[in-house]
Amino acid sequence: MLRQLLSRPVDTALEVSVAGSFSRLGFEARRWLDDWSPAADMTGKSVIVTGATSGIGRAAASAFATAGAEVAIVGRDHDRLQRAARATGATETYVADLGDLAAVRDFVRKYRVEHSTLDVLVHNAGALVSDYRVTPEGFEDTYASQVLAQHIITSGLLPLLVAAHGRVIVVSSGGMYTQRLDPDTVEMGPHGFDGVRAYALAKRAQVTLTQEWARRFPDSGVTFHSMHPGWADTPGVRTSLPTFHRVTGPFLRTAEQGADTIVWLGSSPEAVTVNGKFWLDRRPRSIQRLPGTAPDTKTAEAMWDQVCRQTQTRPSL
Repeated sequence: MLRQLLSRPVDTALEVSVAGSFSRLGFEARRWLDDWSPAADMTGKSVIVTGATSGIGRAAASAFATAGAEVAIVGRDHDRLQRAARATGATETYVADLGDLAAVRDFVRKYRVEHSTLDVLVHNAGALVSDYRVTPEGFEDTYASQVLAQHIITSGLLPLLVAAHGRVIVVSSGGMYTQRLDPDTVEMGPHGFDGVRAYALAKRAQVTLTQEWARRFPDSGVTFHSMHPGWADTPGVRTSLPTFHRVTGPFLRTAEQGADTIVWLGSSPEAVTVNGKFWLDRRPRSIQRLPGTAPDTKTAEAMWDQVCRQTQTRPSL
């Protein structure tokens, strides 16, 4: 009873504090107050996790495998994939550089040849880079690998997801709160390139597009969600944000804590009762913390049309 009485006011206070919400403290408090259950049994379920060779993706792949799922992991390096497969219990590996859209399409074709259904698709891959890079198709790498590639993969695997009444989970970031979405500027150019901002813009686009998937395919039987893992201590954070890591180190979540809501969204019956939400610590959250940053319907539709045009992929059932 005490936990139930404290749960909502403590959660609200953590959300207002921001740092407390995203930190290890927020995770531990919510887990205790809401008495979280472990992942549901996933025996016989199929899962794809992109970017699973380290950090949150690796932790998610391991948790899904532990719950009994057949897990396929996707990454750009063959040797790292093999090591991750042995460590996590993943049963399949696919080599694909998500910045290369041709390689992304090859991965989708291979998976469709070998599988007829897919229960959970986790879009986790995404690096924060400091320098401007161009993909083989001429797109900025952050935008291509974290926005365009996700669209191609979800579109290509949609029939398999429909067959399984599957779930799509997009791993975003709290950095998206700082950015307002504009389709004309979401892909940064070489002049004044800022890797942190490019990453945050891509994450804002991911959340918006996830909502569009849910809105456009409400009767598909597929559930679409995005989530924020909180501030986790991962190799990516240590490498890309060393100052942030040094200052916040004692308060950062473990990779396993960061992956908890991913696994819950992929396994829990509760997660399919709603669609198109943005989650942190097993609760839906607002997509706006700063005034004017949440996109309106016209902007969201323009973003969808742009991505469909750039990928030459317009999904349908």
